Amino acid sequence: MNEEKKLILEMVKEGKISVDEAEKLLESTKQTHDEALPVKSINRKFLRIIVVEENNTKVNINIPLALAEVGLKLIPKDKLKVEGKQIDVNEILKLIQEGNEGNLVNIETTNEGKEIKVKIFVD
Repeated sequence: MNEEKKLILEMVKEGKISVDEAEKLLESTKQTHDEALPVKSINRKFLRIIVVEENNTKVNINIPLALAEVGLKLIPKDKLKVEGKQIDVNEILKLIQEGNEGNLVNIETTNEGKEIKVKIFVD
């Protein structure tokens, strides 16, 4: 069993994703296997997405970097908007493929009087 499948099954076991999401991920890994990032350089790294509104965490997503492309495609595009502007998933994937680490997106804004922070990073 390859590393990607093990990671997906582990996420199901830990309750991080549903069985349906795991099926989608497994199917996508079959389709994108040839285009995948080199696993050995990203084995233990995660793409992390955190959204905080008024000091309350609204979103906390941790995706193994080996599954970043598949995982990002599962997030509805309307959920990747800040102040009406779309966060470009393809640009994030490009940064990851180029080997960038640390903060990829860091946004702090106010919406309807509420402080909102969006942070996307590789850790």
